[in-house]
Amino acid sequence: MGTRAVHYVGSFPAESTDAAMRAMLDSTSTQLRTLPTGETRRYEFYIRPIIENLVAQGALESKKPGQWNTSRDRTIYRPAGGKKLTGDMMDLGYLREAEEAVPVFETLRAEREFTGVALQIGMATDFTMAFVAMGAGGVLRNKKAFTDATVRDIVAIRELAGDDVVIQLEATAELVLMAKTQPLHKLVDLALGLGRGIAGVAAASPAGTRFGVHLCLGSMNNKARATLRNVRPFVDLANAIVRHWPTDRTLTYLHAPFAAGDIPPTAKTKFYAPLKGLALGAGTAFYAGLVHESPAEAQQLQTLQVIEQALGRPVDGVATACGLGRRPRRVADALMARANTLAAKG
Repeated sequence: MGTRAVHYVGSFPAESTDAAMRAMLDSTSTQLRTLPTGETRRYEFYIRPIIENLVAQGALESKKPGQWNTSRDRTIYRPAGGKKLTGDMMDLGYLREAEEAVPVFETLRAEREFTGVALQIGMATDFTMAFVAMGAGGVLRNKKAFTDATVRDIVAIRELAGDDVVIQLEATAELVLMAKTQPLHKLVDLALGLGRGIAGVAAASPAGTRFGVHLCLGSMNNKARATLRNVRPFVDLANAIVRHWPTDRTLTYLHAPFAAGDIPPTAKTKFYAPLKGLALGAGTAFYAGLVHESPAEAQQLQTLQVIEQALGRPVDGVATACGLGRRPRRVADALMARANTLAAKG
């Protein structure tokens, strides 16, 4: 087929932003639609460095220490000094990441003369940031502060990069909660406003800003935080996001984390069957996060075919389930090669 894109979620195991962006572009130049920064200052621990920096800034303090060996064994924080947490107290660091990446992106675009590729800046959603930092008990009380800090960075990045940037909202806590409460997950979305909240970040951002959404099941120590019985929670959360999405903000793509080939062939059709109900709007690409190092290429090609049969059309792109940053470089390179192969076959 040869028309599918390759999508990289964001993180990459490299020593610098320049090295990461060049590696991804070298591997997959003609099939990329967005080029991530590589998130090289935070790729090993995702948002933990952001949270620990908020402690250094005096915005948060430890409430329940943890070792961060697992998602359950993480440190839980609270507003420092008993103060009310506000967005003005927090610098999430996304603007600094963009300020470093934009000159690299412009240099690469001049060198390679590529068109139709945007700079991708990944940001955890406000709900995910609040949930990971402050736990279930603190998320609703403090979410607005994270919303305000996130939107402030989006405004500044939009001013810096204009139409050359796509903001990728990364919803880990939202999809994990949906997966863990299946089959009652739609009630959780309704009660907590998960899909509405993701769309709300876009609505609070400047008109014309382009977004992608990465739905994630977590990847601490390369292990998902939850296991899907089937893809229904993903479909229902994606559809909720689309229903609430503001009309003057572009939802460029939606990315789904899928199985790593550990589903028996006889169960794959049933597992992916809910994809027939996925209702993305016109102009929103669907990226299937099925690329993994464990299954053989033939197995992954068969999985791709099952996904596309359930969807009723070819996917717009293929991807890994999460970022490449927590993989050794040789594995990251192999996964990029596998993604290129799968994108071109079918």
